[in-house]
Parts: sequence; structure tokens; C-alpha cells
Amino acid sequence: MIRSTSYHKLNRKSSSLAIHPKNKGRKKDVLEKFIESPQPLLGSSLSQLRHSILCEGLPDPCPYRAYIWCILLRASPIESEWYSGVVARGEVNTESMGVDSKFAHISEKIRNDVFRTFQNNKKFWSKTSEDEFIRVLNAFAWCVIENDEINELSNVKNSRLSPYVQGMNVLAGPFLYVCRSEPQSFTLFYNLLIVQMPRYVTPTLIGAMDGVRLVELVLNSVDKKLSEFLKKSMSSAKIYALPSVLTLCACTPSLDEVVKLWDFLFSYGVHMNIILVVAQLLLIRSELLTSKNPMSLLRQFPELDARKIIKLSLSITKSIPDDLYDLIVRHTFDETVGVQIENYKT
Repeated sequence: MIRSTSYHKLNRKSSSLAIHPKNKGRKKDVLEKFIESPQPLLGSSLSQLRHSILCEGLPDPCPYRAYIWCILLRASPIESEWYSGVVARGEVNTESMGVDSKFAHISEKIRNDVFRTFQNNKKFWSKTSEDEFIRVLNAFAWCVIENDEINELSNVKNSRLSPYVQGMNVLAGPFLYVCRSEPQSFTLFYNLLIVQMPRYVTPTLIGAMDGVRLVELVLNSVDKKLSEFLKKSMSSAKIYALPSVLTLCACTPSLDEVVKLWDFLFSYGVHMNIILVVAQLLLIRSELLTSKNPMSLLRQFPELDARKIIKLSLSITKSIPDDLYDLIVRHTFDETVGVQIENYKT
């Protein structure tokens, strides 16, 4: 059993949306029937859902994956009219903010990043558009700029949250890929960043940088030989691990495997991404130890094999010390964890 402090509860409002006009005549599987049926004991129902995802996975393709994610993340649906109102404000640029605003160039950054996100993935772009992508990211930026509901949702002080930082474009991608509507994509994206991992949404990416350090600590705990080898070869985790930490592994193809990893992360906590990154290193251990230039292998991780990575991550989780695991759990939201990570002795 995975150790977790996750507080997700079964969200009946979200799961009730699982019936979609396109799927009216489709035969539903056992899991889909389960999430649509009344659940008198929410805690045990969620445990059952998690266990099913871990042991069997979701079907491929899965027409109701977005609703599973809503349940796991406790992301209640938003009013389409509210979202339309935010979108109607346009982009966060010099025209809307004024040339002297520190936010004046956010939309320009968004457009530049969206242009190169999953650039060669035709399947991804067949399901969404640049306009949708840009609207979702700008809507998030507006919410942060105006502190919309963040006081209630986030454990990080408002002044430290950033409307747009590196990696947000890649994190938004899987939601646009999976969800059936733009407002639903926004809801899940907003919830992920503001509720689940607010320390990743700061100007200095402090949560992600702590995550990189945790990758090093976990690797040193489970495989000292590989850890020392990478240190001696000057292979910095700040270079090879940051993209995967920052994007919850969404920077590595394929996207279909990414969403399977996210099924797992949303079930057991996004903090588990640290373990997933270490698992990917261990899967290429032999190649790394025999390489004269390991960074050449680490610049782009091998294509994801979600089932293999998850299986190995479970073994890693059982083998690391409880106090280290506690730091992993808290690093996405707890401001005090940074000093503890720096002072941690393996």
C-alpha cells in the first residue's frame, strides 16, 4: 500500500457528468458504472477507485478519464458563463494591462510557448487548438493577477504566486488532450496548480527546485552507486531532472503514456512524481553506468512506459525512509520544507 496524505474525496457532482451525448449508446464498463452509482461511503469508494486504477488501469481509449480526474482532484465543475466572462477579458498583454505593467508581456510568452508545445504531435493537435490553449493559460493568468479565490485554496501567499511560469504550457497540454470541453480543461489545470502544487507556481519555481533536490536524495537513498556516478560525471539534476519534475513527466513522450502516469499521480498524490522520475533513472541504470557521457542520455529520457515506471516506483516508495517520504509529500505545498531538504542527511 502506498503511503499518502492525500485528502481527495469522491465528488458526486463531477462524476454525474460522465454521461455525454456522444456516448449515449455506448456500453459502459464496470468502472464507469461504479463512478456513476451512488456511493454511501466516500472514503472506501475512493480507495476502491484508486485500487482499480493501480491494478487494472483505465481502458484505452478512456472516454471518461476527465471525470475520473475531476473526482480524484476534487475539482468541481465551474459555470461556463463565469469562464466565458474571464475569457472575454482577452489576453494579458500591453493593451489590457498597460505598457508599464509587470504583467504586460505574459501573453507574448504564452503564445511563444504554445507554438512549440507538443509541436509534432498530430494526435494532440487534432483534439485541441492553439486558440483554446492560449485562452486557458490567459484565463489562469487573470485569476492569479486578480487573486480570484486563491486565498481560500492555496497554502502559498498570494504575492508569491505567478500568473505564468515555465512549464505551465506543458502542464496544460494533457488536460486539453483528455477533456471534453475547454472549461473542464481550465478547471483541472487551475486545481492542479493552485490546490495540489502551489509551490511550483512561484516566480523562482521553488517547489520544482526542491523537487529536483529530492530526486537526488531519493536516488542516493536507493542507489548510491548510480548517485555517486552521476555526481562524479558532473551530471546535474538541475539540468536532467528539472523538466520532468516541473511538468509531472509530461515533457517526455508519449502523451498517451503521460496520461496513464497522471492517473496514478492524481490517485496517490502529485508528490509521487519525484519517485516516478527516480524510477526512470533506474530503468536506464546500466546504460548510464557504462556511458562516457551520461548527460547525453539524460537530456531526453527514453519514451515512457507507464506501467513499468509505476511498478518500480512502488518498490522505491517502500524502501525510502519515512522522514524523506514526508518531505516529498510536503514539498508541493509546505513553505517550511525547503530548509529541511537542504539539511537532510542521507
